[in-house]
Amino acid sequence: MLGDAISHAVLPGLALAFILSGTLNALPMFIGAAIFAMLTAGLSKLLSSQKNTSEESGLGIVFTTLFALGILLIQLFAENVHLDRDAVLEGAIEYVTLETTTLFGLQWPSSLWVTGSVLVGVLIWLVLFWKQIKVASFDPAYASAIGLHGHTMLAVLVIFVALCVVAAFKIVGTVLVVAMLVIPAASAQLVCHRLNRMLFVSVLFSIASTVTGYYAAWYLDSNAAGMMAVMAGVGYVFALLFSPSQGLLFTHYHRRKLKQRIIAEDILGVLFRYEESAETSDVSGRSSGMELPELKSLVGEKYSPQAMKRLIKEKLVSSPTDQEYLLTAAGKRLGQRIVRGHRLWESFLDREFALPEDHLHEAAHQMEHYLDQESRSSIEEQLGSPASDPHGKNIPPRPADD
Repeated sequence: MLGDAISHAVLPGLALAFILSGTLNALPMFIGAAIFAMLTAGLSKLLSSQKNTSEESGLGIVFTTLFALGILLIQLFAENVHLDRDAVLEGAIEYVTLETTTLFGLQWPSSLWVTGSVLVGVLIWLVLFWKQIKVASFDPAYASAIGLHGHTMLAVLVIFVALCVVAAFKIVGTVLVVAMLVIPAASAQLVCHRLNRMLFVSVLFSIASTVTGYYAAWYLDSNAAGMMAVMAGVGYVFALLFSPSQGLLFTHYHRRKLKQRIIAEDILGVLFRYEESAETSDVSGRSSGMELPELKSLVGEKYSPQAMKRLIKEKLVSSPTDQEYLLTAAGKRLGQRIVRGHRLWESFLDREFALPEDHLHEAAHQMEHYLDQESRSSIEEQLGSPASDPHGKNIPPRPADD
């Protein structure tokens, strides 16, 4: 939002630079834009410091007012000057090499020195003050409290954002400035969780968007800045779909996998309770399995033939017949662990929250799939190793391999 605001609010700085200098040379334009960029950041912070104005509102008030002022100045004093849509929105990356300076006998793009200087300054600042920047970016008050100059670091960060926007504004235009400030970072955030890796990956996304966008613009005979912004958006879509941790496809896969695990554990829990009861042995003393219709009835609508096939494949459930199922030794240990967690959680809810008995089962049924060994042991210790749950059912002992 700050980058978008600055990219619009520098317009009166550009207009005043022309009015005072009478030229469109890079230096006065950069100075004028930089002054108004910092003015935008400072005024928006000043307004947001007031209790009745939010940060978003302050930013919106400042940049719309300054942008309108810039349009008014251009109409009154610089109506015939080339500060139109091409300069403000699209930029002119294709023509950067036409404006050059000579150094060491070679022709260099004039804009290279401005953008290069800003880049070097940003990198030096990041290297020297990385610890302070990390803390100040998330909690400037806490950073100041522990002596890391949080508010100062945040102010310098805003200044560098303003300088980056101004340095790139004339070359790439508003659309690409905002796109490159936001989209690569948002794409990296989908891929990484650590801030230092996120910065590195966002740079890679930016480079990829720049290269692919430029060649796509050359092939389609289109505007380079706009095409780079489009390719940045394409990169974000790819990250959104294929990120190993937060991508939609992987998230869908993990949710489906979790759903199947929960169904499988529900089946194991039902079979364990069945075999736990006195009705699991016939007159010959042999253990009889649970019939499929009864199993489906107790598991409910969530019953899945795929989950049952998986349990049989993993040798947690055996099937003497196609319509009869019972637990193996490994399945009994896992079912015992699930039921143990369920009944411990019921006991915990009953003692700590005094829930009615008819509310305990469903809450424990949801929680039993997320209790690990450490959690079960902690609850048991806190409750004093109860022998039974609030319904009077025995709490199974801890399995030998748990």
